[in-house]
Amino acid sequence: MTGVIRAEVLRLFSGLSVLAVYLVAVLVPVYVLLSDGSRVELDGLGSAAATVRVLEPLAWSVISAAFVGAYAVTREYYYTSMDRTLTSVGLRRAFTGKLVAAVIVALMLSACLFALWTAGVAAVLLRQGLSLALTPDAWRIYAGALAGSVLGALIGAAIGWITRNYYVTAILVLVFPMAVEFALLRTAPEIARFSPGLVIAALSVPEYQGRLLGFVPALGLGVLWAAGLVAVAWLGRRRSIA
Repeated sequence: MTGVIRAEVLRLFSGLSVLAVYLVAVLVPVYVLLSDGSRVELDGLGSAAATVRVLEPLAWSVISAAFVGAYAVTREYYYTSMDRTLTSVGLRRAFTGKLVAAVIVALMLSACLFALWTAGVAAVLLRQGLSLALTPDAWRIYAGALAGSVLGALIGAAIGWITRNYYVTAILVLVFPMAVEFALLRTAPEIARFSPGLVIAALSVPEYQGRLLGFVPALGLGVLWAAGLVAVAWLGRRRSIA
């Protein structure tokens, strides 16, 4: 099993097409930052409050993690190599290996993103006459985003196994949260707060603007979303082979 996981991790770092994964990881928090003009308005804020405000987009790194998880699966369907993989290592090992590898790579990618984003935040704050202040609230954003990366990677991989289609999966893990969930957050937050992307984002920014769930219900529902989709993916894939 270790060898399968190692191979899947290496696969996620190979080829020029994987650059799209890294590009998405950077663009998602930039999109979130610019989609709400209030996050770039730092006038009148102290260093601590300003730091938290500009770090908040990291909560949506769950979208990037989901894309990583989906890519681990759909890449093989796209290049029609999945049958060869399943014949070589078996469904159970391939299924588990891709999920674990997706989590590992999502965590690594998130850590790199956090470092780059924090450096950028420090530079922006310095230009505003402020300084980077990593308060407990700031560290909560990092911790929640890391936890969200784990759940997001599992959800993305599960959706990839369910759809077995690169483009359909990309729509579900990228377009849906960035377009539909964000729109619902503004117009119908009582519904949006239960959607998978916003449930997991709430781990970093619980009760954000009074629209998201608190941390505990978000964690519970996020685990249910991930476990439920993984179970559906596993049962569906087994039935298709049987």
